[in-house]
This record gives sequence, C-alpha cells and structure tokens, in this order.
Amino acid sequence: MKNKKFLSKLRNIYSEIKESYKAIFIGIAGGYIGTLIGLPLPWLLGSLGLNLCFAFTSYNIDFPTKLLSPVFLIVGIILGGTLNASLLYKIHLWVYSSVAMIICTILSTMIAGFYFYKVCKFEKLISVLAALPGAFVPISAALLEFGKKDSHKAVLIPQATRVIFIVSFVPILFIKQLGFSEMSGYGFVNIYDLKYFLEITFLVIICFLFSGFLKRFNIPSPTLIGAMALSGILYTFEIVNSRFPNTFINIAFIFLGTALGSRLNGLKIKELIFFIFHGIIVSSILIIVAMLTAYLLKEFLGFDFIPTFLSFAPGGIHEMVVISIAYNIDPIFVSYHHFLRILSIVIVLPFLLNRFREN
Repeated sequence: MKNKKFLSKLRNIYSEIKESYKAIFIGIAGGYIGTLIGLPLPWLLGSLGLNLCFAFTSYNIDFPTKLLSPVFLIVGIILGGTLNASLLYKIHLWVYSSVAMIICTILSTMIAGFYFYKVCKFEKLISVLAALPGAFVPISAALLEFGKKDSHKAVLIPQATRVIFIVSFVPILFIKQLGFSEMSGYGFVNIYDLKYFLEITFLVIICFLFSGFLKRFNIPSPTLIGAMALSGILYTFEIVNSRFPNTFINIAFIFLGTALGSRLNGLKIKELIFFIFHGIIVSSILIIVAMLTAYLLKEFLGFDFIPTFLSFAPGGIHEMVVISIAYNIDPIFVSYHHFLRILSIVIVLPFLLNRFREN
C-alpha cells in the first residue's frame, strides 16, 4: 500500500514537471544568460527575468507550486549554511551591531513602505512586503505559497531591482575605496566522501521533519523557515559541515526563479518600468540608511565603516559574503548580520501573511 502511494506521488511529480518543462527550459536559458552578463544571483534572477520576458507575449508558461517544497527546503539549508562555529566565539562582540541591525531593518521598512504607500499608491501590506530590506527568497517563497497574483508584480519586481541595484553598487564602491580584487567563491570546500553524503542526507531529513512539525502550527512557509533555522543551528555548532555543491544550489534557484517569473503573466511594459523606477529610488534610500547606520556605529562604537556597511547593505547575502572574502573582511561578521536581518524578517512574515488572509 505504501509503495503504491509512493509511486503515485512520483507519477504526480513527473506529470507536473512535464507540464512545466517549457518554463524550466526558459529558466535554464535565462540563468545561463545571467552568468554571461554577470547578473547577481544569476540563476535565480536570470531565470526569473527570461520567464518575465515571456509574460509580455501570448506564449503560455506554467509552473506548479507543488514542485517548490523541495526547492524551499534546499534554499533554507543554503541560507543556514552561511554560518559556522566561529560565530560562537564572536557574537558577544556584536551585541550593539545586532541591535542596530534590527533597528535599521525596522527603520528601512518604515521609510520604504511609506514611499510605496504614498507615492506608488500600493496597499499597506503590499507596501511593507515590497519595502522589506532583504530576504528576497523568503519573501518570494511566502508570496508563491500565498498565491495572490495581484501582489506578485508589485513586490517581486521592486525586490529584484533592489538586489540587482545594491549588489551592482557595492562592488563599485569597494573598487573605488579599496581597489580591485578577484571575487570567485564562498570559501567552502566539500570533500565528497561517505561522511559528506551521510551529513547531507541527515540534514535534508531532519530539516524536512522539523518543517513538518512547524506546519502543524500553521506557520507560513514552514519548509523554508524550518530548514533555515535548524540548518543554521547545526552549522553553527558544527554538528554538520557539508554544504550543497554550487550546481545543486543553481538548480534550486532555477526552479525558484522560474516559478516567480511564470507568475508575472500579463504584466505590461509600463508597469515594469514603473516598478523598476521606484525600486531604484527605494534601493537608494536603503543604501543611505545602511551608510548612516554604519557611520554611527563607527563614530560611537568604533566599528570599521566598510565591513559594517557591507553587513548592513541589503543586497544578496551570498554576494555580500563573496565580496567580504575577496577583500579579507570577516565573512562571519557579514553573513551573521545578513542572516539576522533575514531571520527577523522571516519571523515577521507570518503576521503579515495572516493579515493578507484576513483581507
């Protein structure tokens, strides 16, 4: 009986992949183009962008939401994998910057949300989701799970614009201040032996079980939230050390980007220009707030400005960590503060989505 149910699930997954093969192929092509042109988060934003291009045509593309559960699980583990044991020995030095990060996140959201609400005339909750400074993947996952299509374009395009704009701006600033440095990797080296596969298998299973536990409490995006929180703890205490290889990560991002892009069918060129324009303005505001926070921490508490700004600039967490490694800045300092911002946003998301359901 159990074997029949398992085979039935496999058939359902296969049929869903078969239905969405067009979108997946478009996503793969978009991700590859993203790597060629140097796009930040290339496999995510590239696959989203090319699927978005087809949204202006009559070509029908579809991507079932059911395929996203394993993707959310992997992405959550990826985010948790930015931490390691050295955090335990340093976190007591970052109490004030941690408080500053939470204040900065709240302040940035209030300013950007006010702009979207007053200037762009978004609904209040959509204004807040579009304004959240970071956590693009958790926000995207929550939107896909929530399924309110009218909110997708108003949130996803400004959020994607923020990632591209800030991740493009920060390296220019660093090259001007510190000179050019090669940016090539995250600093993790996997040894693909039996221990590696046992650790990855253990990590996937325990995160999956923990996500199922959270689901009982009706927490939105339990798969992504559970995987991110639990894997972060396991990596910090070095219970596991193995990370997913880049190829696996890229595949997960292709699926996620494809799902996001396929939800934007019917978008008009005027709407796209409108969202990108205001997304750039809000991104500039977020950079100014991050700079001001880093300056205040430097003046009053002795933090170095450049590492602190890198930690507070709400770009992609992986891109910021890569920049920190390239310029010999403590990657744990950078990843911890970005992880803290993402975690604080993820904790707030359920309350926002509950408000969505009520309306």
